[in-house]
Amino acid sequence: MALVHEDEAILGRSNESIEKYGSQGTAFFGKVVMSSGQNPVLGRKVLIDLAEPHLILICGKRGYGKSYSMAVLMEEMARLPFSIRQRLSVIVIDTVGIFWSLKIPDKKNVSEIGGWGLKPASTGVRVFVPKGRLSFYQEHRIPVDGAFTLKASELEGMEWMTLFRLSWKDSEGVLLGKVVDELKDSGKQFGIDELIEAVRSEKKAPEKVKEAVIGRLLLAKQWGLIEKEGTSIPDLVKPGTINVIDVSAYRQAIGMEGTRDLVVAILGKKLFEQRMLYRKSEESKLIAGEKRESKMPLIWMFVDEAHMFMPKDEQSLSLQVLLEWVRVGRQPGLGLVLATQRPNKLHPDAISQCDLFIAHRMTSQMDIQAVSALRPSYMYSDFDKYFHEMPRGRGFALILDDNTEKLWLVKVRPRLSWDASVTASAMPY
Repeated sequence: MALVHEDEAILGRSNESIEKYGSQGTAFFGKVVMSSGQNPVLGRKVLIDLAEPHLILICGKRGYGKSYSMAVLMEEMARLPFSIRQRLSVIVIDTVGIFWSLKIPDKKNVSEIGGWGLKPASTGVRVFVPKGRLSFYQEHRIPVDGAFTLKASELEGMEWMTLFRLSWKDSEGVLLGKVVDELKDSGKQFGIDELIEAVRSEKKAPEKVKEAVIGRLLLAKQWGLIEKEGTSIPDLVKPGTINVIDVSAYRQAIGMEGTRDLVVAILGKKLFEQRMLYRKSEESKLIAGEKRESKMPLIWMFVDEAHMFMPKDEQSLSLQVLLEWVRVGRQPGLGLVLATQRPNKLHPDAISQCDLFIAHRMTSQMDIQAVSALRPSYMYSDFDKYFHEMPRGRGFALILDDNTEKLWLVKVRPRLSWDASVTASAMPY
């Protein structure tokens, strides 16, 4: 059994790695539930490996701890020893706008935190918001570190079209794709203003079509997301940093439904390409007897509401990118944490390929059936039986780990930082 000593269990790590590294580079995630009932006896610590890439899938009914578990993993990333932390960088796609509160120590649950031998603490995250929404955050004193923008010239013609829900069957799509390809072929950097000018200069295009494309581009300019320069990937994924990209402002805005998908697609694609290159450099250094080092750290990407980016029955800009992470991401050093309350809407590859499955309480038979495909030979009962026996309080979770080949019932440790994911209330305190 994968144990360092009798009061710790390490999940996600092979016995060989445990013998070599012990508990270095792990997250203190919670404790094993040892008895039944709503206030069960807790046993040994449960640690989760963070030093190697994993595909971690977190599921559960709304309000039972998915975002909470994501935050605990982020807190633990920030608490890793410097020598390990400097080899990692974390990107968090925050679709609800709740992870900025990691910056604030928890003041409400000091006693509970102390009962786990811990203390309230802030987590050193960097929070970025689309430039077009930066002033709102500043006016409302929400702590942010800066603006995040995409570089216009890094978007392919098809990505621009998909963003505006156009295709090659549409005259507007043909025109937009043409000018984007021509500007990219020129080798010059360009922004939305240059795109608009290029559309206006198209002599063969009907005026009505040109005006329709220009209207869409002017709308995109108001978003404050796509610019000529854009955020540098190396600046975003600096070693040892946890970077929250808050895209919650674009949840319901008309005409902006595809922006979050675009952010994930572009980031995922660029990070994949660069890690593939740097992985070769790291391996060549090992062959030469040098340390495994490179300018590009290993990447963990956290994606909340993952079913929106990896849908089961439809296409999205980010789907194929994330599927590449799922299928081959571990080799170049790309870890992925996916969280969803709708696993039945999630692409089946994201479920079948995960090596760590964290399931908070679920009651929907459709969702339970979706994750039942995970059931390995070492599980003695169906998932619905385990969910029925799980304590109903927030923070309890089943963890299925392929490395220990065991199903664990765990109580997630309390957060050290302020939890902004709790349900809104009319009470003034």
